[in-house]
Amino acid sequence: MPRVQIDDAQTQQQNKVAVDDHDDASTMRQCYDPWRTLRWTTVGLTLHGPYFFVCFGKLDKIFGASTTLSVAAKKTIFGQFVVFPPYLTALFTYMGAMEGLKRDEILIKVQDRVPKAFVGGCIFWPIANLFNFRFVPVGLRVPYLASVGGLWNGYLSYMNSNSKKESGEY
Repeated sequence: MPRVQIDDAQTQQQNKVAVDDHDDASTMRQCYDPWRTLRWTTVGLTLHGPYFFVCFGKLDKIFGASTTLSVAAKKTIFGQFVVFPPYLTALFTYMGAMEGLKRDEILIKVQDRVPKAFVGGCIFWPIANLFNFRFVPVGLRVPYLASVGGLWNGYLSYMNSNSKKESGEY
């Protein structure tokens, strides 16, 4: 089972708890949406996995092994500012398309979420990636990134599902 399925299902359950705590039963939404999880699974299999597999492989070829803090820092900075923004744009565009949004609604979604996700990622990912590039053996990088990525995917799932309600844009 792809990790994004688990992350989205957990996020939906946490979101239901938050809704239960603050809303009455008439405004409570369904706890689990299997179509939402299917969309995230599709993203994980067709965008997220292939994109980062290729990009991290290229980072290793460009910068070499992270045997020093300097190399690890260069890989982290390059990843954050060159690899990450196009991914976020593709992610929210892809999600909007799978959710059946119109072109202008997808544009609004991308303009709303990409900057927020980028700022959050600027806090979360440099720390996670610096640790990854510097201390995690090459053979354990995938399990490590899958673990910390689960937290991040849950955040993106929450952001994707809640910003449209809060903004009232679509």
